[in-house]
Amino acid sequence: MTLGELREEVWNALARHGLALHPTPPHGHHPNFLGGRRAAERLLATPEFLGARLLLVGMDAVLKPLREEALRRGKALLLPHPDRPGEFLLLKDLDPRRLKRVREAYRFGVKAPLEGQPIDLVLIGAVAVDEEGGWVGKGYGFPQAWLRVAAPFATLAHPLMVYPRLPVTPERRVDLIATPERLIRP
Repeated sequence: MTLGELREEVWNALARHGLALHPTPPHGHHPNFLGGRRAAERLLATPEFLGARLLLVGMDAVLKPLREEALRRGKALLLPHPDRPGEFLLLKDLDPRRLKRVREAYRFGVKAPLEGQPIDLVLIGAVAVDEEGGWVGKGYGFPQAWLRVAAPFATLAHPLMVYPRLPVTPERRVDLIATPERLIRP
């Protein structure tokens, strides 16, 4: 199996079973899925999230509850710029109700370098993960393969996206995987 075939397998299963939420179809995205909010609630209760002051967060729809709650709790967010790969925006002291769409971050954020930021937690979307912490993304965009941050990486996944062991070489490792039913700590 190739990375592309694995992605198609997951996207097709989510679509076929009516588990994909906006944006649909899930193909080409880190899928937003039915139960994503429950998975986010599980991740919000972790010591990693509770203790984080600065979070590097992807722009995926599935991560919206995490971004909003982080802002509500007074945490700062470092977001990849929606239109400029490799650039980042720092959001802090922002009422999450002002950020209607994540692409508006450029209106409220200030350009900030990734290097030297005291990042406590990285939140990324996923297409597939495994029980050992293997991760496969959508194949482009954030998080780039070169992204190296010392903080723990966390993601959300529907149970259909979780494999005992990925049938391909993972693109990266994650430290926390939250599903609607459980928290996986590889």
